[in-house]
Amino acid sequence: MVTLMFRGRSQDAAAATVDELIHAARAAFDLPEDTGIRLVHKGKQLVVGDADVHALSGKVLIMATASAAAAEVNTARSDPTVRSFEAEDREEARRKADKTESRVSTVWRTSQDPQFKFTRIQVVSWQSFGHRPGSTTPHAFAARELLERLATDPGVVACMRARELVVGSLGEMDPIDDRLMKAKRGEGGDLLGYNTNMGMRIDIKLRTDDLSGFMPYPQLVETLLHELCHNWVGPHNHLFWTLFAQMRVEYLHEHMRLAAQGVLIGGQTTAALAGVHADCVGGTRLIAEAVIGGIAREVGPDMARAVEHAVHEHIAFMDSESQGTRRGVVLGSGGTLGSMDQLSGVQRLAVAAGGANGDSGSPAATRG
Repeated sequence: MVTLMFRGRSQDAAAATVDELIHAARAAFDLPEDTGIRLVHKGKQLVVGDADVHALSGKVLIMATASAAAAEVNTARSDPTVRSFEAEDREEARRKADKTESRVSTVWRTSQDPQFKFTRIQVVSWQSFGHRPGSTTPHAFAARELLERLATDPGVVACMRARELVVGSLGEMDPIDDRLMKAKRGEGGDLLGYNTNMGMRIDIKLRTDDLSGFMPYPQLVETLLHELCHNWVGPHNHLFWTLFAQMRVEYLHEHMRLAAQGVLIGGQTTAALAGVHADCVGGTRLIAEAVIGGIAREVGPDMARAVEHAVHEHIAFMDSESQGTRRGVVLGSGGTLGSMDQLSGVQRLAVAAGGANGDSGSPAATRG
């Protein structure tokens, strides 16, 4: 004995075959002969010819469809606004592919290096610091665009590629965290960025203290290069500032090279877009002055003098590379190397920093 269920109504029935159950259903619920009937018992459809029907017990759900309605469905055209399961699978695959591909920057019209890059971009939502985005508070969308601009900056890309750097996430530093850090220190200093686990994640302070806008772009780049140096060296010692000076040279030299080649974006050089035109387009002498002067302002004249020779040496090396000469003296090597193409980025760093030892000097409490 089973109980037939149809649209909230029920009827007990006894049958030995599926056909007998179908006939019982038609009689019990006045279903026309042209109505298609399906019987479902415990989640399984009962098919004509099934054995042991007489042993069934419990409820049997009746699904009835008029022939005209079934014909209408079979002949109807699919709604183009509703995706099929196959289309959903294709769309999901496309979205996953988009996440792995490097986005092209709207500023530089280039993308990151496919191998040496920031794998994720993460911003802070306004809920995190209690201010709704408005006319004076940039939206998270703008913050994301700024982080993508940093990640795809030709100078940053050149540094990442040369040193074979891969960073898990490039994120915006929570401005509330920064204010708490500033109050905790009581020194009036600002935390501009920090590097977590030597490159697992780098966070940059993008917004001004009053949250009304973003920090100057050249300052953001310097902070990013500073944090990238922590992928290799933790303490702010002589080795660290030598590496920082190298990366600043490489960054400015790349923009100088692009300007010399006549590369323009929207009628401007990349150096102008990066706000470093005055630091590099006039020649390598300006690059040296910008790098050494920046370290003097941030750390002090003693450290600036300590890295001065290394800066000039690295500029000479970069000049030889840009002219197609792959042999030359590398910073700290104390000699002449063979083809630099034979060395990986990690090996270049080790050779270049080989002569930068010591632990003199400490930075102002501005960056992690």
